[in-house]
Amino acid sequence: MPEQSFPAKRSAISVVSLLTAVVGAALLAFTVRQVGWSAVVAGITSVGWAFLLVLALGALRMAVRARAWMLCAAEPAPPPHSHTPAPSHRLPFGTAFGAILAADALGNLTPLGLLASEPAKVMLARARISTVAGLASVTIENAFYTASVVVVLLTGTWFFVQRTDAPVILARAAEIVVVGALVAGVAGFWITRTRPAVLSRLEPLFSRLLGKSSTSVEMLREVETRIYDVFRWPFERVSRVAVWEGAFHVLAVLEVWLVLRLLPTSAHVTLVDAFVMESAGRFVTVAFKFIPLRLGVDEAGSGAVAQILGFGTVTGVTLALVRRLRIIVLNAAGLVILARGRGLAP
Repeated sequence: MPEQSFPAKRSAISVVSLLTAVVGAALLAFTVRQVGWSAVVAGITSVGWAFLLVLALGALRMAVRARAWMLCAAEPAPPPHSHTPAPSHRLPFGTAFGAILAADALGNLTPLGLLASEPAKVMLARARISTVAGLASVTIENAFYTASVVVVLLTGTWFFVQRTDAPVILARAAEIVVVGALVAGVAGFWITRTRPAVLSRLEPLFSRLLGKSSTSVEMLREVETRIYDVFRWPFERVSRVAVWEGAFHVLAVLEVWLVLRLLPTSAHVTLVDAFVMESAGRFVTVAFKFIPLRLGVDEAGSGAVAQILGFGTVTGVTLALVRRLRIIVLNAAGLVILARGRGLAP
């Protein structure tokens, strides 16, 4: 019976993927039709060879998250004058970067989102680090990344409300962002105080996902121990991870600013405008991760925010399409890595 359930689950996931992709494609077509295909094409054409810079910035964003993951995966060094040998397994940059590219592709192309991308990182890195180290480090890095996203969303929402006379629906969306961030903050504080044994209690689920031979209560407790050890990390290590995560968002804002400066309708854009556009895009990414490639949603959201900021809907839609082309190129590279079944060599 269990054997028959897996094909059924795959079939259900495929149907959901197809339906969400169709809905997204329809929304994309509707949005582009509303603003005018010729205007969008003219905007994309104006980017020209600078698209290579956009692509480079996108790759750099993956690279800085790889660096953050490497810091989270690093084994503690033995104390001075200790006879204990230094850990022999390190997560190389090439492996981390390749795994992140592959995982991003998997997360974008399926409605599973993080449920597909994060286990993929662990599997692609297991030739370099243990499953325990992989699970713990991926969880820790995602926690740092989530905290950075919360900061970006809150700051972007504040700038958005201050600079615009937002429609009711967008004002409500901004309120949702604030409430969600507060809930996340309360949850994070509760976790730091209580340190619940969540993974140990989910041992049966992990046994089905990863196989009973590699999962045990002891292993899961070790993963939990590594995660909670973050609270004992030296400030220098925490700050380095935070800087890398912050660099991810800085590069994203620069990417938005660059594209908007290249479009004739938004050549006067400021970095604050770019930050507001990026924070809105980050909200769409979080809220609509289940839609493959967020087809149509990115364009509609970006167009609405650009219109409110005074750049026009065409500008926002064009920006989203240029960034989508960047995502497609990087995801294609990720799929190649995924097909190889391992991360890149260091």
